[in-house]
Amino acid sequence: MKIYKFKDLTDEKKHFEFYQIVLSNTFWCAKPDSLNDENEFKFKLDYSLSADTANLLSQVVNKNRGTNYSPNLFTPSVLNHKKLEEITTPIKGDLINACRNTIGVACFSIKKTDDHLWNEYGGKGNGVCIEINIPDELIGKLYHRVHYVSEKIFHIDSFLESGLSQEGTFRTYKNILLTKTKKWDQEGEMRYISKCQEVNIKIDGYISEVLFGAQVPADTLKQVKAKIVKHCNTNNIRITKL
Repeated sequence: MKIYKFKDLTDEKKHFEFYQIVLSNTFWCAKPDSLNDENEFKFKLDYSLSADTANLLSQVVNKNRGTNYSPNLFTPSVLNHKKLEEITTPIKGDLINACRNTIGVACFSIKKTDDHLWNEYGGKGNGVCIEINIPDELIGKLYHRVHYVSEKIFHIDSFLESGLSQEGTFRTYKNILLTKTKKWDQEGEMRYISKCQEVNIKIDGYISEVLFGAQVPADTLKQVKAKIVKHCNTNNIRITKL
C-alpha cells in the first residue's frame, strides 16, 4: 500500500526532517501531544450501565487503587451516572497521562494530491510529498487507518475492560488515537502507533517517489535535489515536481 508524508520546506532549518526520511529511510515517532489536533484526548464516555459494568468497575478500582472492593458496592441500585463518572474520572486521567508519556505516533495520509494536505503540511506548495510503499500485511498491525466519527464517544465498559491488562490498555490507547471527528476526514490519515516515542523508526518498506510542490523556489529545489539525487538514483526513487 502507498502512504504519503508531507513536509514543509519553507524553513531551511527543518530540512533535516525531510532528509532523515529520504536518506535514512526512517521517520520520527513523536509524542501524541506534538500532533496538531488539540482535541486528541478529548472524548466522552457513555455511562449507561450494562450487566457487566459493576464487576468491571470493581476489578479496575481494585487494580488501580490496591484495595479490595466488592461488586456489591457498584450495583445499579447504588451506581448512578454521576457516581460512576466520579469514580472513573481519576482512572481516565491516569490512562490519558500514561498514553501521553508512553505511546509514539507518526502520521501519514493515503492521499497524494489533495490541496488541503499541501496547504496544511506541504508548506502551501513550498514543500514535498514522499511516497512510501508498505506491505499490506502491516495495515491494522503497525499502520492503522484513522476512523472519523460525528462525536468521539467510548462506552464505559470497553474503557474499563481495556484497563485490566497491558494489551487491553494499549488497545485503548490506539482507540483514542485512531478516532477523530469528521472535521479531519478530508486528510485520509494513516497512523503508525508504537509503544516507543521520540525515536526514529525504520520504514517497513521503501520510498518510491519524492514529489516537490508547485511553489518550491528554484534555488531551494536545486539545493535539496543536489543532496538526494545520488541516493534516489541508486534506490530507484523518482524525483518529480507538480
